[in-house]
Amino acid sequence: MDFEVIEYHLVLLGWVSAFLIGAFLLFFKPPNASNYATYRKGKNILALGILLFGVEILFQWLIRFYLNLQDPALSVSVYLFVYCVAALLLSYGFCSVLAPRKMNSRQWLIAVTIASTYGIILIINYFIENRRWQTIGILCCCVLLFLITCISLYKLVKIYRSAINVLRTYYSDVVESLMRWMPGVGVGFTVLLLSAPVTCFAPRWVGVNQLALGIIVFIYTFVCTINFSFSYGKVLHAINKTDEDIETAESFTSGEVTQTPAGSSLSASLQEVLRAKEERWREQGGYRTPGVTIDEAAHEMGTNRNYLSRYLNEVRHMPFYSWVAQMRISEACDILLNDRNASIEQIASQVGFTSLSTFSSTFKKVMGESPAKWRNNQ
Repeated sequence: MDFEVIEYHLVLLGWVSAFLIGAFLLFFKPPNASNYATYRKGKNILALGILLFGVEILFQWLIRFYLNLQDPALSVSVYLFVYCVAALLLSYGFCSVLAPRKMNSRQWLIAVTIASTYGIILIINYFIENRRWQTIGILCCCVLLFLITCISLYKLVKIYRSAINVLRTYYSDVVESLMRWMPGVGVGFTVLLLSAPVTCFAPRWVGVNQLALGIIVFIYTFVCTINFSFSYGKVLHAINKTDEDIETAESFTSGEVTQTPAGSSLSASLQEVLRAKEERWREQGGYRTPGVTIDEAAHEMGTNRNYLSRYLNEVRHMPFYSWVAQMRISEACDILLNDRNASIEQIASQVGFTSLSTFSSTFKKVMGESPAKWRNNQ
């Protein structure tokens, strides 16, 4: 088949899929709870970003295959501007979902200013008659887009890591669900956005491959965003609870918190009390509760979330997620050795994991190999 025919149909598929996915995402209705307002905002921003990609692909499709305009400067200018705006929209959208309190009108104003300035630079460069200077200008715009994308991605990664740390401190297994999909979306858009400047000066087949990648990323982002809606209420609750803890900790006076020789803000006697509570909770099997949170664990142990969180981080040197996972994997190892007839799925459910995949990945992180392989080696 002729390469131009392949390109024609792929570009057609690109803008159609971007429009369909963006529209579905824009009109998707998550739970109508008040705490989902930030999710709806982030979801809509992501939808606009994907729709913007669709507009750009449609524009390129029309001028290349129907209008037959041989104006590479126009194509590249539109292409660069769309990718700049998309990078800002995507990072702002994800940050709005994961850190709603940090995304305010000031952040939005900065994003609009950057996009507007970049657009003005591209317009000025487009009307430069000297082709040599115009090419130099496009090259500078490519470098600028690369820098904008890197800064946006840096901010997104920083907020993502903060959100993951919060979830690890609050939930025992919701964090695994989030970690499985979001890095894939991040890597996909990172490659897509960072390759944009290179594509401007690369052969056409490079742009076709980038477009194919874009279609895959659009579909993956759509599916993951919809799936994320089912656990977003828990994510936001955890983030808000952590903010409350920070505010509470900052309200302590210096005389109320004393450092022990071990470096903990908890007194030695309180540490012993919490160790006893921890052992009793372990014996009662509280860690087996699927989706158990640190609030629930603290209530069952007879303490409060703030003390338990400080105990785990300062004495046990691990987040809540790892603490619960360690107890679950320890029991799973005992069952694997003592009950050879028990299936891996049965064991996962028995020790508190909500899915076999989460159990297997957690077991491998702790023990270094899969449950089945570990059992066979014993």
